[in-house]
Amino acid sequence: EESQDLSSHVEFLQQKDSFSQMLPKELREHAASMRPPRDKVTCLLVGNHSAGKSSFVNWYLGESIQSESVAMETAGITIIRKGKKRTSWKGQQTLTAFPHLARLCEFPGMLDFLATEFTTSSTREAHCVELIDTPGLTDGTLKYPFAVDDAIMEAAEHANVVLVFLDPIGKALVERTMKLVERLSKRHVGKVFYCLSKFDTAGDQTDRVNVVSQIVQELQSRVASSHALKLYTIYIPDRADEATRKTCPNKIDELCQVLSNEVQARVQGVLDQVTKDCRAVNTMVTLKMDAHRRAVRHNRFASAWGLLLPLVIVPLLAAMVYWALLNVGGVDALLVCDDQHGRKVQLIRGDTTVWEERLEPTWNIFCFALTWFGGTPLMSVLLGALSASVFAYFVLTRRVPQLTAADMRALKRIREHVEMDIAAKQKALVKRLKRHAMGDEDDY
Repeated sequence: EESQDLSSHVEFLQQKDSFSQMLPKELREHAASMRPPRDKVTCLLVGNHSAGKSSFVNWYLGESIQSESVAMETAGITIIRKGKKRTSWKGQQTLTAFPHLARLCEFPGMLDFLATEFTTSSTREAHCVELIDTPGLTDGTLKYPFAVDDAIMEAAEHANVVLVFLDPIGKALVERTMKLVERLSKRHVGKVFYCLSKFDTAGDQTDRVNVVSQIVQELQSRVASSHALKLYTIYIPDRADEATRKTCPNKIDELCQVLSNEVQARVQGVLDQVTKDCRAVNTMVTLKMDAHRRAVRHNRFASAWGLLLPLVIVPLLAAMVYWALLNVGGVDALLVCDDQHGRKVQLIRGDTTVWEERLEPTWNIFCFALTWFGGTPLMSVLLGALSASVFAYFVLTRRVPQLTAADMRALKRIREHVEMDIAAKQKALVKRLKRHAMGDEDDY
C-alpha cells in the first residue's frame, strides 16, 4: 500500500523539466542548477567478497538478478533499477542513459565493467530505489580490472544510501574494506549504514554476540561518528529454517525501512526544492521582464533625443559653414552687425576718398551670438557647441538590447506555467503527502 501511495510522487519526480525548454538562453544559463531531480533513491552496496550483497539484491527485488556463489561473481559495477521489461545494458548504453556517471567512466577499464540490469519487480520500493552492486573486496594478490576503491568512492557521490556488508563467516574485517569504510565515513558519514550479513550462520547466541562486539569495536575505532554506531544483523529469511528465524534476530526489515525512509525524505526534499526552484524561476523571469521595461523606456528616450539633437546640430553646422564662407569672401561679419547699417561710410583708399553705402542687413543668429558672447570668437563657440552636441547625440541616442515580443510572450507563458501548473501540482502533492503521513487520507 505504501508503495502504491508513493507512486504518485515517483510520477512527479519522473516528469521532465518542461519549462526549461521554453527558457531564453540567458535564463537557461541561470537555471543550469535546476535540473529535474533524479527519479529514484540510489543505494550503493559495498562490502567483502561473498558478503551477501547480490543475495540481498535478489531478495529485495524478488527476482534472480545477480549471480550468487562463493566465487567472485560481481566483477564490475552493476546498476539495478525498475524497467518496463527485463533487459541488460552494457557500459556505453549505461553512460548514455546516466550522464552523471561520466566521471566514474574516466577510470581506465571502468566502462567495460559497467552495466545496467532492468527488473520488472514491483516488490517493496523497487520502483523508487536504484541499487548499485559493486565487486567484493578482498586482501591479497587479487587484481581488479579498474581502480575499484576510487570507483566506489565516485559512485558514493551519487548515492543517497551506502550499505556496507560484512561477512561473519569469512574474514569480516578485511583490511581493504576497513580502509574504504574509513574513506566513506569521512566523506559520507550521514548516509553510510553497516550490515552484518549471514547472521544466521554466525553460530550460537554466544558466538553471535562475540562477532557483533568485535566488529562494532573495530568500526568504532575507524569511523568518526557523532552518535552510537548501529550494526544491522541480517540474513535472508527465506533461507533460514523456522527455528533459526525464531531464535536469531533479523533486522533486515529495519534495513528496508531505512530505504523507505530515504524515499520519503527524498520526496519531501524534492517537493521543497521544487518550491525553491519555482520561486527562483519567477524571480529570474520578473528580473528579465523588469530589465526589458527599463530597456524600452531607455530606448524611447534615446529615440526622442535622436530627433531633438539633430535640430541643434544642423543649425550649428550651418552656422559654421556660413561663418567660414563669410571669412573666405573677405566680409567682416562685425561690420555687418554694427550700428552703421544702412549708412554711407567714407573709406580712404590711398589718395582717393570713396563713399560706400552699407546695405541694411537682415537680423540673423550671428549678430545675436556676437552680442551674447561679447566679442568672443564665434568660431570657437560654434565648434565647442557642435562638439558637445555630437557627443551628446552618441551618448543619449545609444540603444540597449531589449527582448522581442516573442521573448516576452515566452516569459509570460513560463511564469503562468510555473505559477498555475507546476506550483499547483507541488501544493497538491505536499497536501497528499501530509494526509498520507497522518493516516487520514480518506477524510479528504
